[in-house]
Amino acid sequence: MSSSAIAVSLDGDNSLPSWFKPARLLYVEFDADAYVSDLRRFVPLETLSSQLQKYLTVLKGKLVEVINEDYNDFVSLSTKLVNVDGAVTQMQKPLLTLKDKLISAQAAVQSELSALNQGLQRRQQAAKVKALLELMQDTAHVMSKVEKLLAEVDALIAQQGHDNLTRDALDSRTRLYERVASEVSRLKYFLAKGDQLPILQQLQPRADSAVKRLSSFLSQALDAALREGHQSAVLHCLQAYTAVGDTHSAEQVVQQALVVPLVESVIAEEQEGRALGAAPASDQLAPVLETMLTRVQEQCGELLQTTMAPQSGLQSFDFLGNSILAAVDQQVASSLPGAFSPGVPISFISNYRAAMHFLDQLESMCTTKTAFQALRDSPAYDSFLRRWKVSVYFSLRFQEIAGPLEASVALPSLTTVTQEQQSSNSLHLHLQPSLSLWHALQRCTADGVYLQPLADKFARLVLQLLARYAFWVAEGIASTKTSSGAATPSQDGLVNPQGDRSWAGRASPEQLALVRADLDSLAAWTEDQFWPEMQQRLSFLPTEVVESIGSSFQEAQNSMTAQAGPVKDAIVSILLDRCLTVLRQLRGITATYRMTARPLPTRPSHYVGGVLQPLRAFLGTDAGKHLQPAAQQEVAEGVAATVSQQYASMVSELLDMLQKTEQSLARVRRNKPADSAAAGDGSELSNIQKISLQLFLDVKEFGVQMQKHNVQPSSLTEYQDLWSIVAPEDKPLEKAFHENK
Repeated sequence: MSSSAIAVSLDGDNSLPSWFKPARLLYVEFDADAYVSDLRRFVPLETLSSQLQKYLTVLKGKLVEVINEDYNDFVSLSTKLVNVDGAVTQMQKPLLTLKDKLISAQAAVQSELSALNQGLQRRQQAAKVKALLELMQDTAHVMSKVEKLLAEVDALIAQQGHDNLTRDALDSRTRLYERVASEVSRLKYFLAKGDQLPILQQLQPRADSAVKRLSSFLSQALDAALREGHQSAVLHCLQAYTAVGDTHSAEQVVQQALVVPLVESVIAEEQEGRALGAAPASDQLAPVLETMLTRVQEQCGELLQTTMAPQSGLQSFDFLGNSILAAVDQQVASSLPGAFSPGVPISFISNYRAAMHFLDQLESMCTTKTAFQALRDSPAYDSFLRRWKVSVYFSLRFQEIAGPLEASVALPSLTTVTQEQQSSNSLHLHLQPSLSLWHALQRCTADGVYLQPLADKFARLVLQLLARYAFWVAEGIASTKTSSGAATPSQDGLVNPQGDRSWAGRASPEQLALVRADLDSLAAWTEDQFWPEMQQRLSFLPTEVVESIGSSFQEAQNSMTAQAGPVKDAIVSILLDRCLTVLRQLRGITATYRMTARPLPTRPSHYVGGVLQPLRAFLGTDAGKHLQPAAQQEVAEGVAATVSQQYASMVSELLDMLQKTEQSLARVRRNKPADSAAAGDGSELSNIQKISLQLFLDVKEFGVQMQKHNVQPSSLTEYQDLWSIVAPEDKPLEKAFHENK
């Protein structure tokens, strides 16, 4: 009986409680902890444990019953097995007989297999020996044939000579060379195949001698064919070189016979023209390389087209790199060494661009990808590029570009742009550092300075220039926060540092206005004109690289434009000090009304009209007018706000003092006779009212003066606080200035 059947039968037992289901114990996903947790909510743990013990007892009883049901069959199983050993012996005898037969058959098959393998090995050995014999015979035959053909060549040369050959004679001779080359190619193949055979090793010196003689003959024939312009003979020679696998020798012959004379003649003409004054006395490569390129196309164009043709079988030659470019590289380096020198940057960049144009033209002659890659991989290409020390050129340009900016920002005082520099100051900058930065940034992308291989270095230089200028402004503005008092300008209008290490230690607001005007001009120019031009210079780079440089440029530009706010704050701080000098006359109002029996005021104090006079004077100067309207508004609002804040502080202090004085007088009056106290009380209240009214009129007039500078009093929190201190409750700020308008 299965366990599930037992569990089902137990489930049907009426003696089991309703909450106990034995079938759940057989579930695959049964979890004892979860089972106990579920049941303990209905029954105590002691009851559950007791029920499980009873169930275990029942299971053990059922197990005994199952065993007892089939016990007799288990016991009688051994008694029914009779004469087992005899049956085993009877079955074993035929099996042993079959085993002996199989072993005998296996031995016979193995013997036949060994005989077959030995026969195959003897046949393979015989075939190998036969192949070696045929190889030696073929090698000896080809060697003999090559030597006979070379003997024919010697006889032909002895009869006709090397020079003054007719076109037909040259053609027939190159055909013979091509035939010899095909046999030499076979000979080299046979020798490479049997390089371990002593007899073929003995033939190697004879083969090397034959190859050397053939190479000499081919060189002479190719040289003559090139000089005569015999294209058929040239093709036969090139086919012969291809057959023997000696393309390098053919490239050398073409270089010496065709290209070197061409290059030397061009350089000689250029030097002759320089001596006669027809050409500038400098190593200018542009006209030289241009003439070389024209003549190369005229004299080598047909040869290049033939060798690069897809079906020519001559693609193994690299005449562009190993012949033409190699000759140009060697001859220019020996005859015009100054052309590669970065010591004169203007000449260097002109020569470099001419050289890169020359390489581009050579690459444009490649008609296949294989030819293009062969040119790029040639030693001459690498040698020609390594002659151009672009890193040294950049170092010189770096000093030339960054030097003036560094010199101008190192000065202890601000230096304005001179009259002579105005012609090159289309951006209308006012200070030397700003003009130096503008010129430096322009030179970084100028055609006469910028080189594409140095794009990353010039981009880094641009970021360094912007960062240096921003740091110069930030350092100067930081010094104004630690300086006391305003700067005293000298007769020439520059800052008198008086021992300050920074240019702005005692700068005037007019000079700071020039700094702010230059910052605004440079920020607009770099964003609208310079960066688009820089992007165009970097367009050959991957998009993600350009975006990364653009992000860095934006960060550098932000660091520069971020100084506009501190510069404005410095201007406001200096103007605030000047305005407060006038505003301090506020303290004389108390004495005026206490010492004299003046009537109630109807007009503002005379000093109020001069509180913002420093701002008005500043904006009326040339420096103030150089500021953009938005910057002028920022300065006006900044001065108005800070003066309002100080004004409110001074008014509060004055009113507090009056209040304390009133309280002191009140205590004194309480100790005086009633008539005297009453008279004094009315007089003091009248003075306080007069002073408060005068303050109100002054603050209102101050707001009117602010409006003259396009600053609305109601828009400034500082002025609102000031108004709330002095204005009566029935005089709201908005209504007061609306009526004034």
